[in-house]
Amino acid sequence: MSTLQAQAIEVRAGAKTLIPDVSLTVEPGEFLAVIGPNGAGKSTLLGALAGDRPLAKGHVLLDGRPIPRWSKRDLARRRAVLPQHSNVAFDFTGLQVAMLGLLAHRDRLSERQMRELAEKALGETEALAFADRPYTVLSGGERQRVQLARVLVQCDAEPAGMPFLLLDEPIAGLDLSHQHAALASARRRADRGLGVLAVLHDLNMAGRYADRVAIMEQGRLTALGRTDATLDPERLSAVFATPIVRVEVDGTSAFLSLGG
Repeated sequence: MSTLQAQAIEVRAGAKTLIPDVSLTVEPGEFLAVIGPNGAGKSTLLGALAGDRPLAKGHVLLDGRPIPRWSKRDLARRRAVLPQHSNVAFDFTGLQVAMLGLLAHRDRLSERQMRELAEKALGETEALAFADRPYTVLSGGERQRVQLARVLVQCDAEPAGMPFLLLDEPIAGLDLSHQHAALASARRRADRGLGVLAVLHDLNMAGRYADRVAIMEQGRLTALGRTDATLDPERLSAVFATPIVRVEVDGTSAFLSLGG
């Protein structure tokens, strides 16, 4: 079975240890949300799983093979990454940015096929109106929707390969309807058999879309399990150092922070 696995990984920045010892597996067909306070190591963990952060110890395995042993092209076909910040150095259009997700597939897809796939992904993220507009003139939320289309099309280009989708704060800068749309897109990929890991700050969004939740604190994985059990108000209140309660609305759980 295809898996993405961190085995006792340690990540450092100079003399500082960012992640001392974390093991985690992303399974095909699941949506795993990673939550925790600012500076807990969530983005560092995602970067390590993506193969973008060097390890001081441990291993990250994709299909049982260490990430450094994958070629860049093969790795791009097996996992798509949406970082917190995506810089575009050239004056590309929204369509051209979305098509960057297909660079690893140029050897088997025609220009027309790549354009059609990118336009479909832009339509799904409600960003098709930006296809011919310069990326640099778009708002932050509009850019985020274009970047989301880029990683979705990267996954959709070869769905039989069951790639992994890694999202770092994918709903940052989006309005509420587009937050739901973005996570619903990721949820659909998980339902098709892809493995999804998303760093999220919104507990309600994690509760709505994730199968499992991982909680990180000070670089350590302090909880991991099914969403309903892991998002325990008492635990969350301690993790985020603020009172959090869970209420039931029409059979759905919602989390409220009361402050104080």
